[in-house]
Amino acid sequence: MDGASTSADVVDVLAVTEGAPRIPHLYVHWPFCARKCPYCDFNSHAGRDAEHGRYAAALIEEARRWRGRVDARTVFVGGGTPTHVDAEGLERYLGGIAEALGFDAVEEWTIEANPGSLDRAKVRALRRVGVNRTSLGVQSFDDRHLKTLGRVHEASDAVRGIEILREGDMPRFSLDLILATPGQTLADQERDLQRAVDLEPEHVSAYVLTFEEGTAFTDLMRQGRMPAPDPDRELDHLHLACERLAAAGLARYEISNFARPGAESRHNLAYWRNADWIGIGAGAHSHVQGRRWANVADPAAYAGRIEAGALPTAWDEHVDAPNRALEFVLMGLRLTEGLDLATVEAATGIRYETTHKEELDELLRHGLVALEGRRLRLVGRGFDLANTVIQRLRPRTSA
Repeated sequence: MDGASTSADVVDVLAVTEGAPRIPHLYVHWPFCARKCPYCDFNSHAGRDAEHGRYAAALIEEARRWRGRVDARTVFVGGGTPTHVDAEGLERYLGGIAEALGFDAVEEWTIEANPGSLDRAKVRALRRVGVNRTSLGVQSFDDRHLKTLGRVHEASDAVRGIEILREGDMPRFSLDLILATPGQTLADQERDLQRAVDLEPEHVSAYVLTFEEGTAFTDLMRQGRMPAPDPDRELDHLHLACERLAAAGLARYEISNFARPGAESRHNLAYWRNADWIGIGAGAHSHVQGRRWANVADPAAYAGRIEAGALPTAWDEHVDAPNRALEFVLMGLRLTEGLDLATVEAATGIRYETTHKEELDELLRHGLVALEGRRLRLVGRGFDLANTVIQRLRPRTSA
């Protein structure tokens, strides 16, 4: 990452955030899974269940260090599979974090879950500690495509998982779907979407499958054992998802996210609006007032640092004005509400209407963006060409 410090010279992130406004968003990383999915490039590890207890204790201790600096309004527990632990362990680590930081002001507390990792005891534990939203990694309702994706659950587990959430009075749930899986036809995709809609979620995340570096899928593709991505096919699947979800009352509020009015993910909106957040756990990233950092990725190394009383920070950097402006563009233009250029100027001193007048005029002329006052947003084919739009708006002096 540009400007990142080495582990030997990272700053004391607790010291540099002293006196800053209390941070309203918290991310918690649970890096353990039953099995590593072949498309996943997240910091996740299978076959290390014996580390759960030690890791949970380290999470709680790191949370204690942030007491007085974090006043969480949103909490998101991601992974890995945060529910890949028994009900007692789940309640222990989540309840311990809540007690360490004081979650009196939390409005939205989301946890990711895989359908096969949920049971009634776990949902009761989630509700006791205060979790009020679950993001369920369904990915597909077709067992053939689940097998391709290397998932450990079956389609029936997804339906049963939603039933368990409803029986356990989980206030909100979101479904994750993967689009354009190898071998998946548009008819298959339409059936997946219909089954999702029939379950009446308040929120759906529908992501086109991506081939990331270091994943088994990318290796297979390079060996010619899996077809390479086809942008036209991917757009067909994404457009179908947009049409079917909109018809069901789920409005697109971000390139890959759809919700009923008022059910948008508040935590993810904070990321896309470039707000400040603290991340705890192995590999977790943080962003506070133009400084960002990440913890060491390996769970055992992370726990060891916490146990030794050391910072778990692997690297940190101060983000200069051009790169901070780029972050605003990268994240803000993903939202249908768009990006407030006045906010960008206040944070970075960069006035896009001046520095990028030629580029903005070109994008407006081609109908890829709209500029209403000082709010810039994608329109029409702009969503399909978002990466191109963003490239045109890169600050010229950024690295």
